[in-house]
Amino acid sequence: LVSMGEGREEMPPEASGGVRWRSATARWGWQDSRLFMDGWLSVPNKFLRCYTALNPPLSSGEALFVLQLMTFKWDDAAPFPSYGRIAKTMGVTDKMARRYAQSLQKKGYLVRQFQKRAPNKFDLTRLFDALAEVRLETTSEGKGEEVVACGSTSITATECPF
Repeated sequence: LVSMGEGREEMPPEASGGVRWRSATARWGWQDSRLFMDGWLSVPNKFLRCYTALNPPLSSGEALFVLQLMTFKWDDAAPFPSYGRIAKTMGVTDKMARRYAQSLQKKGYLVRQFQKRAPNKFDLTRLFDALAEVRLETTSEGKGEEVVACGSTSITATECPF
């Protein structure tokens, strides 16, 4: 998806059932586009549903740190926000933001590229490679309802329309 401004996103026709764009403001029921004036973030559903199924799993704080990094990723280059900026938007201290980065690096999901006199670059390629390998399993639970399992997390197919 590509932001087209004012809460609009461009989608390939095959991924959207022939619809070329969808309004984020219309989708969320907001008639006022001010909600999206600061931008918006397109996140793979698989990340949100399966980050705890990774081995090792992400904590909710680490997942929020990743989401904050994603808000600075505008192209194929690694994002490079300062720890202070991430900490402020997360409502944590700089030290806690650094701990999240250290933990993600120790787990093998984040590569911090140190720069002189500039913020680190944060490469999340390994995280999303690992996430792509998480298998979603669909089973029936006897009630005729499909369940999609992601590691130890399971939700009904109506909750998770993959």
